[in-house]
Amino acid sequence: MKKIICVTGPMAAGKNAVSSILESQGFVSVDADRLVHQALADSSLQQKVIETFAPLAAERNLSLVNADGSLNRRNLGALIFKDKKLLALQESLVHPAVSRLIDDFIATHQNEDIILNATVLYKIPVIARCNAVLFVTAPLWKRFWRAKRRDGMKTMQILARFWQQRSLFAKYKNANADIYKVNNTGNLHALESKIKAFLKVCR
Repeated sequence: MKKIICVTGPMAAGKNAVSSILESQGFVSVDADRLVHQALADSSLQQKVIETFAPLAAERNLSLVNADGSLNRRNLGALIFKDKKLLALQESLVHPAVSRLIDDFIATHQNEDIILNATVLYKIPVIARCNAVLFVTAPLWKRFWRAKRRDGMKTMQILARFWQQRSLFAKYKNANADIYKVNNTGNLHALESKIKAFLKVCR
């Protein structure tokens, strides 16, 4: 097994850019957000999520089922986003499936250096398999305009997400993994230089 690196950080800090740079250095990567979508594509898991949250969704006039019978992820997100208990319940259903998908990815690429691009990997046992955590950050104003331009989100939605992630670095420090912080404050060339400096230490 070669290196497994978790690339993480708050919203719009530059995780995808860092992952692309590492891919150019020979890493293979998997995006945990995409694995969540893959896990929720499973009909049995979708049904379990719908059955769990449907009564509360009905109370709030939200439908969790699309016209084709699939899970309405947007309405699910609106239901649980601001409620820690509901979010934890949803994660208890979804995270085991995501963890299995990550383990499968690692097993398939066991002779390659691997990037796990994930915001909340500290919540999943696979964090213990990581050789290092590369925490990407950037100034608040820069992250705000990136999120605004990239995602087209409303200002209050962005600020709510930022607030929710305010203690993310501390969560990873508590995970007892070797953690390195990269400040994405300049252009892509400057970021590449910082990543190459990190690799000299990590590899």
